[in-house]
Amino acid sequence: MQALVLMIVYLLTAAAVQVMGFFISRGIEYVYPTLGLTTFLIVFLAAFILAWPIAHWITVTGIRQAGFRVEGPDPRAT
Repeated sequence: MQALVLMIVYLLTAAAVQVMGFFISRGIEYVYPTLGLTTFLIVFLAAFILAWPIAHWITVTGIRQAGFRVEGPDPRAT
């Protein structure tokens, strides 16, 4: 269940970072028209990398504040 919550939070976080990246690239394109696409592509790819630690922190903090224990890796997998 915690993994599902983490994936949902990741998708929402990635979408939020994508929206912010869109507006950042539009602002840069307004000032420097030739850098708009490059900025968008860099922010687009970086959003997926940045969203994971943010989503992990949000999920772990929420689980602990709710009074639950954070699940670790499955010991049967090793």
